[in-house]
Amino acid sequence: MTSYTATAPATRTRSAAVRIAGIAYLVAWVTGLSVWPTNPSVAATGPEVLAGLAGHTAVAITQYVATQGIAGLALAAVVAGRLRRPARFTGYAAVAVSLVQCALGVHLAAYLAPAHQVAAAQSAFALLNRLDGVKMLLLAATALLASWPAVRSRSAGWIDWTGLAMAAAITVSGVGYLLLSTALAPAAYVSGVLLLLWVTATAVTSRRA
Repeated sequence: MTSYTATAPATRTRSAAVRIAGIAYLVAWVTGLSVWPTNPSVAATGPEVLAGLAGHTAVAITQYVATQGIAGLALAAVVAGRLRRPARFTGYAAVAVSLVQCALGVHLAAYLAPAHQVAAAQSAFALLNRLDGVKMLLLAATALLASWPAVRSRSAGWIDWTGLAMAAAITVSGVGYLLLSTALAPAAYVSGVLLLLWVTATAVTSRRA
């Protein structure tokens, strides 16, 4: 009885923290996309990258910090609090890629672009997009690993089906970003919405996937 009494408040506190992290993930992405809604094409040339960043240093940095840094840390909390192995492993890998993207994006916006380093800016931007592709594929694996057991046991709820739909859509956009394909990358408009829905919903529920 004493053990339960001592453990229950801690469990509720951790669960509340995960819910807050899920909401923070959503807010970080919405904020980041709102401050700078347009970005150069995934296949942008060096001059196009510099032109896209010109006059937008502050908002570009804000976007990278929000969508890759803050969102990455929030995702780590959701992964730790809601996912089981092996989904947890791929989730943490996606977090690691996101944090690398944050650092690289800030370097691009704060240093390479203002210094007019055309070739370096193009290389950094291409690497950012390829890393985005890697992260998307890791997130696809995470959602699949988290959702498939419930589907297989015929106990899947709408969050599980959303996870599978997100995994399929984000695989397409992930391949697009990895290959810098302007034909496939726009699938991120669909997969991004599904990702935000799945992560947030997973966070605010009390179950482990």
